[in-house]
Amino acid sequence: MHLESQIRDGICVLRLKGRFLTGSDVELKSAQTSLQESGIATAIVDLSAVPYIDSTGLGFLVELHKSLARRRGQLFLAGANQRVREVLQMTRIGEIIPLFEQVEDAEAALRAEVLC
Repeated sequence: MHLESQIRDGICVLRLKGRFLTGSDVELKSAQTSLQESGIATAIVDLSAVPYIDSTGLGFLVELHKSLARRRGQLFLAGANQRVREVLQMTRIGEIIPLFEQVEDAEAALRAEVLC
């Protein structure tokens, strides 16, 4: 698993690439800690380059969601392929964390919520 992050207008976009493997949770936890330390409480996880998500990835998403929620922030997901969408639906994570087709759609939704 490879992770890149970019901060745009107070929103952190985390781009995940590759497969979740045992041990990749170390890099994910590091990203979560960095996000907390930066003070940013709003994030979008771009899943467009993730072919499949397993318990490691699901655990990361849930922990990141809880971490941001504790700071009154939000987590949105974007770009999941059909296989990943099915796992998110099966585990009901898709009911807790909003899922968008594109990162830009998630950004627009977050900005609209801030304006309201």
